[in-house]
Amino acid sequence: MELMLLVPVLLLALMLMVVAGRQVSAALVTQDAAAAAARSASLQRDMTSAHAQAHDTALGELADRGVVCDPFTASVDTSRFEAGGTVRVEVACTVSAVDLGGFGGQRTLRSSAESPIDPYRGRTP
Repeated sequence: MELMLLVPVLLLALMLMVVAGRQVSAALVTQDAAAAAARSASLQRDMTSAHAQAHDTALGELADRGVVCDPFTASVDTSRFEAGGTVRVEVACTVSAVDLGGFGGQRTLRSSAESPIDPYRGRTP
């Protein structure tokens, strides 16, 4: 009899662990996407290419990992885009709580990363 009373509590605890795990996983994927975007932007030769490459890389990384963003933004800071400088990328991804295992609503995941630009390279090949 006691086991019948305990089963719903155990199922609820299991569901909460799954929801928490999916949310942490999505946050980590967003961090990885920001890092990959910053790195790919830092490898470009000009600011325009850096912006485009960072956006495409972040979106691709999220899509490859199964995170569906609506809306998705990738803000690229190229104010220090020079040899020895850095590129900073901030990724914001709004996901449905249902996708994360929740019961409704939305959650915006934000993450940023910075990547150095090779101090020994020039802007043109």
